[in-house]
Amino acid sequence: MIRSILGRRNEIGKNCQFLLLLAGGILYPCVVYSTRQMKPVSCRSDNYPSKYKHCNASALQGGVDCFVKPHQEGLLTCQWRHEAAKEKQANFTLVVRQKQDKFCQVYKPMSNTLTGIPVFEDNLTVEVLLQNGSNCSKTNVTTHHDNLLRCGPPHHVTFRRYSDSRVNVSARWSSDDTKVIAAVCVRYKEVTDHHRHDDGRWRQVCCQGAPCHLAGLKGSPVLEVQVACNISDKCAQCPWGHVCTLPPELTQPPLSLHVVENKMADKGGQRIISLTWTFSEAHDGFNVSVAKASGEPSQQVFTVARPAITLLLSTSVFRVHVYAFNNVSLSPAAGITLTPPHEDDDGGRLSVRVHNQTSFSVLWKDDLVRKYNCFCLEWSATCGPRPPNLSYEAFYEDVNNNWTLVDIPERLRAFVSYDVWLHVRDERETCDLKQVNNSEATYATARFYFLEGTPDSAPPNFSVVSATSSSLELRWSAILPENRRGFLLGYLIYYADNRQPERNIRVEPWRHNYTLEGLRSGTAYRIQVSGFTRVGPGNRSVAMVVETRIGGSLNRTALLTISILVLLTAMLATPFLRRAKVVFWPNIPNPDKSKSMQSLNAHTHLLLQPVDSLKPEECDVASLLVVELRAPPSKRQQSARGRSAAAEEQSAANSHDPLLAAPFSGYTSMDVIQQLMMMGEEGRSRGRLRDAV
Repeated sequence: MIRSILGRRNEIGKNCQFLLLLAGGILYPCVVYSTRQMKPVSCRSDNYPSKYKHCNASALQGGVDCFVKPHQEGLLTCQWRHEAAKEKQANFTLVVRQKQDKFCQVYKPMSNTLTGIPVFEDNLTVEVLLQNGSNCSKTNVTTHHDNLLRCGPPHHVTFRRYSDSRVNVSARWSSDDTKVIAAVCVRYKEVTDHHRHDDGRWRQVCCQGAPCHLAGLKGSPVLEVQVACNISDKCAQCPWGHVCTLPPELTQPPLSLHVVENKMADKGGQRIISLTWTFSEAHDGFNVSVAKASGEPSQQVFTVARPAITLLLSTSVFRVHVYAFNNVSLSPAAGITLTPPHEDDDGGRLSVRVHNQTSFSVLWKDDLVRKYNCFCLEWSATCGPRPPNLSYEAFYEDVNNNWTLVDIPERLRAFVSYDVWLHVRDERETCDLKQVNNSEATYATARFYFLEGTPDSAPPNFSVVSATSSSLELRWSAILPENRRGFLLGYLIYYADNRQPERNIRVEPWRHNYTLEGLRSGTAYRIQVSGFTRVGPGNRSVAMVVETRIGGSLNRTALLTISILVLLTAMLATPFLRRAKVVFWPNIPNPDKSKSMQSLNAHTHLLLQPVDSLKPEECDVASLLVVELRAPPSKRQQSARGRSAAAEEQSAANSHDPLLAAPFSGYTSMDVIQQLMMMGEEGRSRGRLRDAV
């Protein structure tokens, strides 16, 4: 019975072995052809021993490199490197001998790498031959299968420098290599100058797992680093990875952060943020992280090569941090907070109803649920730390244009103003913030109080700017928001004198000056100002007693100024008028220099010469009749005539023209003509009188 069972078992084993050999025979060509390589031939059929026995065994430099990957045991990969491989005439031949040369295959690959070579036993010999014309060289390797197991090199290595001069090295291998690698080795050396001259000494550190720490460095030197796995029974070969250069650690943050903000013209509730900065150290790029100050998740990080970035954000509060980086370190961060811009009145599109200290409702004017279903409310105290401590709640609403907040995290306080923002999002399913940039728009904002009071502070900087006999000009500054304790509706101005009771005047909340008019001259007034809310007026300012001026509206200073101006005008006008006369009336003749007047003077001089100086002319005097009608002068008259004649002679002697100097001096042409006409009329009258006599 037992023998039959054992016999049947041996028969089954033989059948299975036959099937495996048959499968190997079928699959072997597939393995070979799958690598796009020529089918190997037997060493005997290729006449290998006699064909390549003349090849020089020491002439091939670089050798052959054969290995087996841990996840591909039983399949050999061989590579070789030689300068002759770059020549087109070079022909390579690979010979694999196993089982003491009982199994010998010849491969003629089409490249310098041959993969998928089956291995049947632990010991094997691999021989590479190079045929270049008549020259032939060869090299061979005899080794054990376990010595051919290779892990790596790593396909990705990262570094991180720290301020205490430590360097962390992390490496990643393929998933198959990671399963068998137990330890990591790192070797490094310092580069002494910018030409990368090193001290030639590699320092090596091995560690279990990752990352691997490099310590004992002085300062932050430039390093060259290589990483490999640690040799083990499953990784007999651990080649080093490529050399990585580690620059110094970045120690300075970006500087001169500058923000330019522009409001979107075509899409309300969003703003374009242009952020620029400077950086002086060598770097690979910058990381810019943007997050909402309310703490809502979804911080977004942007990587840029240049020191500038443009963002499209809502009018919420955002925190932005900028880092420079290279392949080993991050610089200290430079941060900036983007606060909400000053918004004008939005027409009351958002209103708030406060229920108690932990609940309030927000109502919006437009039917937003037709277009949006995802919303976010943010609120904070108006006055307080900067940036404000924001709270938020994202919600989904598709029916009502309002939302009620219940059990808010911080209780509302009396006499404290709060701001609330409503943001709309295009999301349709979950309303959580997916990203920060271009993710939402601000619909409107509103301000509200849980409980209002009266201002606890008077308007600061209250003063009287000027005073006249009937008015006083007042000026003050706005009450600080934290002192208003309610919606400020305006200001009250109180004034009174000794004769009349106190009166007050209301002023709009945006005005900070006012002129009291209709006051009595020379009267002292007591003046105060205060702000008021719906609850009532607040604290008054310190009373000021100011007296109006005495007299008219013009004071002594004004009168003195007017007098000085009149005097200066009179002094400056005289030369100006004289110059104007010369410019605008240049043809007005001078009677003393007129040629016509000189000619007239000459004829008149002849007519008025003494009779005894005239030359006698022959004339008919038969018809001449002289009648003297005047009575003989008395002695007094004769004496007066003598004195008058003497005075005329003296005046004629002193003048340039003795006859016309007196009558015509200083006259214009028109005046002279009128005088001559009058003289002509007088002469004709005398002639007619003589004729009548």
